Amino acid sequence: MSQSFPPNGAQYPGAQYPNQQYPNQQYPNQYSYPQQGVPGPASPGQGYPGQGYPPRSHPAQGPVFQARFKKHTGMIVLAQWQTRTVVGSYEDVKKAYREAQTHNLVAGWWGLISLLVYNWIAIFGNMSEMGRIKKQAQAAGIPT
Repeated sequence: MSQSFPPNGAQYPGAQYPNQQYPNQQYPNQYSYPQQGVPGPASPGQGYPGQGYPPRSHPAQGPVFQARFKKHTGMIVLAQWQTRTVVGSYEDVKKAYREAQTHNLVAGWWGLISLLVYNWIAIFGNMSEMGRIKKQAQAAGIPT
């Protein structure tokens, strides 16, 4: 047995709305939108006030470095790698290096293959990357 909906040819409660004609209403400022308190940039090269970019304040003429550090987490059966690219001042890069090395020294040994191979790759790879950054910093005249 098949039943049609709505039963007995009745209409759905909202069925009368699409056929209804609304009077032509005039709205004030139909296509104009008020501009409220959003100041634009002072000049094309600057951002908006409070934008927060760059994330950290860097010296205006200081060099910017880029480094890639590895974090290794050893587990009994598995191993996990994380690679972090840091762009910033020498202090920012040095801080990221310390964080990565601390992570490797604390969490990198918890597995046989991590103890023997993987964590050493991460530690010495990070040391090599930091050595490269130190050479660049010394060439730029920054004491290391």
